[in-house]
Amino acid sequence: DPTAFGSSYEEEILFEDDIWQTRLNSAYHQDGNMTLYAEFEGKLVGLMGAGWSQRIKYSHVATIYSVYVTASMRGKGIGSQLLQTLIDNLATLPQIKKVNLTVTLDQTSAIALYEKFGFKRIGIAHQELQIDGQFYDIYHMEKLL
Repeated sequence: DPTAFGSSYEEEILFEDDIWQTRLNSAYHQDGNMTLYAEFEGKLVGLMGAGWSQRIKYSHVATIYSVYVTASMRGKGIGSQLLQTLIDNLATLPQIKKVNLTVTLDQTSAIALYEKFGFKRIGIAHQELQIDGQFYDIYHMEKLL
């Protein structure tokens, strides 16, 4: 689902292998990024990442990105497990006090998941994403830790 990501396939495919290796190695590291992966029967079925700034004024805010669960595994609690684990891990970082995310308005299941975990809608950005000439509005959501 292209609206589930702010980046595009066309952009991501251009990354060299070392970029992907760095992303994989950053999982659970406190270098400004954290990526979690879910697998089932040896296959990747979900992922969720968060990043935070090293800049002093913004270092207390983490932003969730790259949220995805394969269509065949949706509704089985994988998104909930990933989100709970990510929030729990972010909460162990003493500088992180708030978590932000954005989601397109049509991602109703994702919005329900985020609200279940205490995220609040704080605004709408109109025509924020453009995919194949189609514009999409997004919610900005936040959760205070």
